[in-house]
Amino acid sequence: MKIMTYIVEGLTAFLVKTLLRPKVYYVEPPKHRRKLDSPSLLIINHTSHLDGPVVTTVFRKNKIHNLAAKDRFEQRGFGFFLRNTRCIPIDRQNADLSWIHESIKIIQQDKESVAIFPEGRHGEHRKQLPFHPGAAMLATVSQAPLVMVYIDGPVKILGPRARLIVSPQFHLAPPTQGMNSDYINEQTEMLQQKMKDLMEELIKRL
Repeated sequence: MKIMTYIVEGLTAFLVKTLLRPKVYYVEPPKHRRKLDSPSLLIINHTSHLDGPVVTTVFRKNKIHNLAAKDRFEQRGFGFFLRNTRCIPIDRQNADLSWIHESIKIIQQDKESVAIFPEGRHGEHRKQLPFHPGAAMLATVSQAPLVMVYIDGPVKILGPRARLIVSPQFHLAPPTQGMNSDYINEQTEMLQQKMKDLMEELIKRL
């Protein structure tokens, strides 16, 4: 990994801890606070461009690769950040599945984690957008354990303290008739409901 990656990630972690001061809640007490038990697929709601840095900083003891829109990599400033913080580009304009192959390699071979934002774009405060099927597809193909994270956003640098809640690790039920569209749709709806339940759990604790 490039030296620049370590520099950018270290600076990002310092700024997140200093300016956003994330407060983390857990549905169940984990074995190791702020550390994933094993390489996982993190499923996160999307509130702002700061969601990835917040979660990456919270689980700093793990190496997490965030999936991000490919067009963002070309933007001045923000593109530099994405290219130097373990981000995986997703081409939203074309039917490109290279991000799935890259994510599987990271989880299975590199033994590192991947974070995906199935809403695809920023949602409003406590109003969840429909999930795209990519998270369920990647979870099924990679057979990775899942961890869901709900962020009570939008996260803002000069806003209130960032608060998030983390689910226990779990797996999708394996398909009984292959990975067909019915199965993927069913699992996508299940994940969306779990995110809503996670949101309600966090609201109760605030």
